[in-house]
Amino acid sequence: MSDISALFRPFSLGKLELANRVVMAPMTRNQSPENIPGEKSLEYYRRRAAGGCGLIITEGTCVNHIAANGYPDVPYFWGEERLAAWQKIAEAVHAEGGKIAPQLWHCGGMRRAGTPPEGDVNGYTPSGMNVPGKVNRHIMSKEDIADVVRAFAEGAADAKRLGFDAVEIHGAHGYIIDQFFWEGTNQREDEYGGSLENRGRFGVEIIEAVRDAVGPDFTVLL
Repeated sequence: MSDISALFRPFSLGKLELANRVVMAPMTRNQSPENIPGEKSLEYYRRRAAGGCGLIITEGTCVNHIAANGYPDVPYFWGEERLAAWQKIAEAVHAEGGKIAPQLWHCGGMRRAGTPPEGDVNGYTPSGMNVPGKVNRHIMSKEDIADVVRAFAEGAADAKRLGFDAVEIHGAHGYIIDQFFWEGTNQREDEYGGSLENRGRFGVEIIEAVRDAVGPDFTVLL
């Protein structure tokens, strides 16, 4: 187990070709005033690529939905100025020989009403719960579900257009997709709740919409 040479071998998956198998995990940094990643963020990612990281997955970056954000000073992945900033980051990483994927993020019930800049908008969840048994968030309608699915697809399409190398859908850690997966926070009685297959339907619809948005050859991570 002391031989780590495999980490430094090239890796390919479809059209994604990496110089090595070192992947940087997403880490929220709260350093994007007005939800725009600035020069500090650019330099942060550039240095990681210069250090030899094969693939960088960015910190969670919020999709274009009114309740996607749950924390101050996190970046968004929509809007002309924000996307232009992300494009500069991708270009800086590429200039150092690295590859980069944005992590598309919706905080779901982890959002609390009052979180800026959206203010009084409450968190959106499958059954109004951020923890099992406590209804204190917005219960998503089917229209809400469709809106969030579209937001992820829109973000993925923008990632490809801006020159990113892949896209990651954040489906863990108690955020919106994960809240649909878990029976404790998903008490719906329609096709999005009940059986494991139904609780997974929201995630599947997001994956399918993202794939339709980016085509067959762009790498999609979950």
